Amino acid sequence: MPIKNAYPELPVVPFKLTSITMAEANGYIATIPYIAEVKRAVQVIFRNESANGKNGLCNNFIGQQADGARLPNQWVPFIEGTFIKKENMTGKDRRFVAFKDWRTSIVLLADRAFKRGIYIGENVDSTYYKGTVRTVEQLAKCYWDEWVMGDSSNPPKQFVKDFTSMYNQAAKLFL
Repeated sequence: MPIKNAYPELPVVPFKLTSITMAEANGYIATIPYIAEVKRAVQVIFRNESANGKNGLCNNFIGQQADGARLPNQWVPFIEGTFIKKENMTGKDRRFVAFKDWRTSIVLLADRAFKRGIYIGENVDSTYYKGTVRTVEQLAKCYWDEWVMGDSSNPPKQFVKDFTSMYNQAAKLFL
């Protein structure tokens, strides 16, 4: 069965691994117009989704898929095309978005994290996570539910520990 393509008008491009340094990512995150809590969440999610910037997929450092719902039209001009790759969590072939520039990943991530409330201090009332995110542990759970798994399962303890460590590092960078 063919894999759905939410962007049939765009070309299918060859998969290529892209990478940036954490210094580049952090420098750009510092410039985005969001409060420190959003920037911290963005940095940690970016690190989780891209192995600290080493495993970008065609400038997609956030795992943005293209086989589900389309992004709002404002994002389409920044998409180069789509490609198919095995998803890390399931090992199944999935279609992903290829971005023209890596910075789009960060801006899109910030926009989505802010709108979905995936940051400390926000009240979330979604399908999977409900409640105010007050602690780093709650943020890890919210990210797990809303971004990683799309369900209400509990993240592994090591995941929460690693997330907390990365968040504490981000808290020193984005004041």
